[in-house]
Amino acid sequence: MYSPASAIVYARGTIEVHGHPIAYELRGDGVPIVLVAGTGYHGATWPAEFTQPLLARHAVLTFDHRGTGKTPPSPNRYSTRLFAQDAIGLMDALGLPAAHVLGHSMGGRVAQWMALEHPERIRTLILAASGPGQFREDRPVTRGIPVHAAKEMIELGYERYMREHIRDTFFTPEFAAEHPERVAWLHDAFWAQRPDLENYLRHVLARQEHQTAERLGEIRMPTLVMIGDRDTKIMGTGSHVEQSEFLLAHLPNATKSVVEGAAHGYFWQLPERSAEIVLDWTSTR
Repeated sequence: MYSPASAIVYARGTIEVHGHPIAYELRGDGVPIVLVAGTGYHGATWPAEFTQPLLARHAVLTFDHRGTGKTPPSPNRYSTRLFAQDAIGLMDALGLPAAHVLGHSMGGRVAQWMALEHPERIRTLILAASGPGQFREDRPVTRGIPVHAAKEMIELGYERYMREHIRDTFFTPEFAAEHPERVAWLHDAFWAQRPDLENYLRHVLARQEHQTAERLGEIRMPTLVMIGDRDTKIMGTGSHVEQSEFLLAHLPNATKSVVEGAAHGYFWQLPERSAEIVLDWTSTR
C-alpha cells in the first residue's frame, strides 16, 4: 500500500545548519508545513498517504534528526531544544517563510521549543500525540532511559524491540491484527535508516529530559492538539491522552482534535483521515 510519493522533489540533500549537516527533503509549493518526527525517527518514515494530500496546498519539509537517516550524529548532548534549533536553522537555510509546524510525539516537544524561541517563524503549531514533560507530582517523568524500555530492549534486542514497540503502541490491536503489512511498513522504513543503538538511546534521553510545562502560556500562536482516543498506554512520559489534555488546558490558543479509533500512530493507521484534519486546520490559517 505504501509507495513513494509521485510529487516532484524540488530539493533534497544535506545542508549545513550550525556547522552540522542536516538531511532534508522539500516538495511542493505554497505555505510550508514542517513535519518533525518522533524519537529516533527519520523523514522517510512519514507515509505517502499522509504527505501526498498535503502537497495539494503546501510545500512539505521533512528532515532527519541528528544521528538518524542520512544526518550524521554529533558528539554534543541531544535535546529537544537542540533539535528545535536544527529545524529552525534548516528553515532559515532553505529560505522558508513562517510555516505550519507539525510535531509527532517527541517531535511535538521539539515544536514547542521552536514556538517558544522563534515564534515569528511559526504560523501555527500542530502537537500530535505529544506532551510537555513533568506536570504531575505524583507521576514523575523518568529523567533517563525508562527501566521497562531498557529491560525489553536487553531481553528482545534492538530490532525485535522496535518491531513490537511499533505494533503495540502505534496501532490498535485490532488494526495490527487485520493489517500486519501496515505495521511492517513502518518498522521496515524505520529500520532501513535507523539510528544506531547509541543514538537511539540518546534520542530517548532527549525526550525524557524535555520540560516545557511551566512555559506553555508563552506559546501564543494557534495550536491544534491532536489526540488518538486510544493513546492511553502508559509509556516513558505517561499517557499521551493525559498529556494532550494538559496541553489543551494550558496553551492560550489551543484547539482539540480527537482521532477516533487510533492509538499513538494515527498518521500510519489512519493517514488519509489525519491529512484531512491537518488540511482543515491549515485552510483558514
